[in-house]
Amino acid sequence: MESNYNASSLMLPNLFSNVSYHPKFADKDIQMWEGKTLSELSWRVFCGDALEVLKALPKESFNCVVTSPPYFWLRDYKVEGQIGWEDSVEEYVNALVQIMDEIYRVLLPDGTLFLNIGDTYYSGKGESQGVDKKSPKRRFGLRAVDKGGGLGLKLRPKTAIGIPWRVAIEMSQQKWILRSSIIWNRQFSLPESVKDRPRRTYENIFMFTKGRKYFFNREPLERDGEEDIWNIPARTEPNGLDTAPFPDLLVQRCLEIGCPENGSVLDPFVGSGTTMRVALNAGHSAVGIDLNQTFCQYIVKRLAEERL
Repeated sequence: MESNYNASSLMLPNLFSNVSYHPKFADKDIQMWEGKTLSELSWRVFCGDALEVLKALPKESFNCVVTSPPYFWLRDYKVEGQIGWEDSVEEYVNALVQIMDEIYRVLLPDGTLFLNIGDTYYSGKGESQGVDKKSPKRRFGLRAVDKGGGLGLKLRPKTAIGIPWRVAIEMSQQKWILRSSIIWNRQFSLPESVKDRPRRTYENIFMFTKGRKYFFNREPLERDGEEDIWNIPARTEPNGLDTAPFPDLLVQRCLEIGCPENGSVLDPFVGSGTTMRVALNAGHSAVGIDLNQTFCQYIVKRLAEERL
């Protein structure tokens, strides 16, 4: 599918008869599109800062959240205010935790959160002059992880920063209950080019809840013969956006075990819309938030045309 959409034309209310466009949501600089599938499942796409959008949503509105925020200093989406480009690990963790605090507020008492997040290495070797032809959004130049000083954490060069667990621990020290640290074995993923350590083949998926009692369905785990190590291929369908989407099967597994029938699903870093599309196909309503205008337009166009 094409990814270069005309922003002004998409905002016209008559472009898609099955989509409503609102240039300002809750009197804020937040755009919103909403529509319904052929089976009358509702969906909404918000274009704006995740924290601001979440603050404008009513409390206890969602059964399940499945999301993967931008990783620390790995991709530049060329959008002002993007998460992942902070000057320090502490700033990055704090930015994510603030958003997770709002997710806690909008999640139902028996709801679940699945957070997919990857790690980053501290290089401390100065400015890189490289070019990644496979992904132009890979960040080069002088990055925070390239500067001397150990990121204020006294890290030595070539150290894995431990980003996922820094975020998870901080969330657990706030309000969240960390119920499981799931390992996503990224089958058939492109191998790293490193030669002086084992190449990474997995990422973390943390399952959080608000309380001791919450919805959980064990059947899919028993059906697939997997518990906290999920063997799911990393390959996704091309969309022309150069995002880093997680695969449909990963979202499907999260929803199968963590979302009741006819539930409501949220992804505050929706990217190309994988979570929304999988949720709607599974019979749930869906809400997505992204700061990137192109990503939001891609999702709206796809949902409007396919109607699922």
